[in-house]
Amino acid sequence: MHRCMPLWLGLGLGLAALAARPAAAESVDEPPPSPVVDAPTAADPGPDSAELLGRIDDLEQRLHTAEVSKRARFPVKITGYGDLGFFATGGDGSGLRRDIGHRMFPTRTQYAWVFYGDLLAPMVNSRGDVADLGELPGVDRVDAINADGNPSFLVNELNLTINAGLGERASFTSSVNFTPRSGHDFGLGDSVDLDLAQLEWQTRDGQTSVFVGKVDSVLGIEYRARKAPARFGITPTLIARYTTGTAIGVKARSKLAGGHVILAASVTNGSFGVEQFHFFDEVDTNAFKTLSGRAALRLPIGDGHLELGPSGQWGVQDGARDGAGAMWFVGADAELELERVDVRAQWLTGGAPGDARSMTYGLDLRQGGYLEADVIVTPVIGLLGRAEFRDAEVHEGSERLYITKNWRATGGFRLLLSPNAIVKAEYSHNGEYGGVPAIPDDVVTTSAVLAF
Repeated sequence: MHRCMPLWLGLGLGLAALAARPAAAESVDEPPPSPVVDAPTAADPGPDSAELLGRIDDLEQRLHTAEVSKRARFPVKITGYGDLGFFATGGDGSGLRRDIGHRMFPTRTQYAWVFYGDLLAPMVNSRGDVADLGELPGVDRVDAINADGNPSFLVNELNLTINAGLGERASFTSSVNFTPRSGHDFGLGDSVDLDLAQLEWQTRDGQTSVFVGKVDSVLGIEYRARKAPARFGITPTLIARYTTGTAIGVKARSKLAGGHVILAASVTNGSFGVEQFHFFDEVDTNAFKTLSGRAALRLPIGDGHLELGPSGQWGVQDGARDGAGAMWFVGADAELELERVDVRAQWLTGGAPGDARSMTYGLDLRQGGYLEADVIVTPVIGLLGRAEFRDAEVHEGSERLYITKNWRATGGFRLLLSPNAIVKAEYSHNGEYGGVPAIPDDVVTTSAVLAF
């Protein structure tokens, strides 16, 4: 009997192993076991299964609540738009001509080259791009469209905007523009520009905001509708080149007296001129910063409001070195916004001395302004009318002089197909006055804006 004991023991263990194999095979596809918990003892039998499941559900709920709270504090929203268009212009598409031999302006012989007209008058989109910059001697400019008087389809702009919440009272906004253009000499013509990159902090009552980074303008009111989806029509005004650009620095805006008084001020590297114009600084070339400000009175009128305000800017000229003279602008604006009609006007004057050492352009903006009316005829159809002028001279030392006495009349309509789809069309007649010869540079342009 004792001799057979190992045999019986081995046979029993083998049968037990065979019996266990099917159960193990069936458990291959089972989910992994729950985390190991301390085994209950006689003194502490541990929680029953219902209590343990309750604890797991409570833990999962707390994790979900924490995740939702985190997302609420740090929301990220991606928006943007595409702006597609077609345009045609008069003449060669350029708004400037050369006074060869000083025949048109014989009293300006102190300048080597004299030009007349407005380089940025034949605009074809909301960016302010012109159909053609012309072939001018002595300069090498980036002629982004360069249509040479030919009608053309155009992807005006693709915009991508990211808004990120940084808590209850802080947010970050960035906006990037993509513009497909023709390349030259094996180089790509496409461009990317950073339009906005600002951190905003609000007071607890939400009436005051402080912005840091590349910020919007505080001059006038046109900058509020500078982007294609926000602009009622298509093209900017003749004075938009001075007031609708973005600048790097610090800005503050506050609403007082129940929102009836609005104050805004900024300290920036340079002016709020648009980047393609002469008077713009992204990275400052001098130690003194540019100071800008606006004050406005906002009064309720029926279902709308009337807003009136002066604005101004002062600082060492963009592009010039320390010790150069100051560039300045002073203006006034007004806006009457009713349920179906929006009327706005703005006037501006200013100047910049130029700088001979850095060959920075000088400016004498005697005055410029516009009056625009936007009418909503039906929820789908809107009409626009605008009259404007610009009287200015731009010079580069004694080398170049640009004489502008330009007026423009613009009419247009828009179709609001949906909150995210708008189709617009405009016709602009550019004219000269004050002895400046006429230039055939009228513009017909269209735009289809699709926002997301």
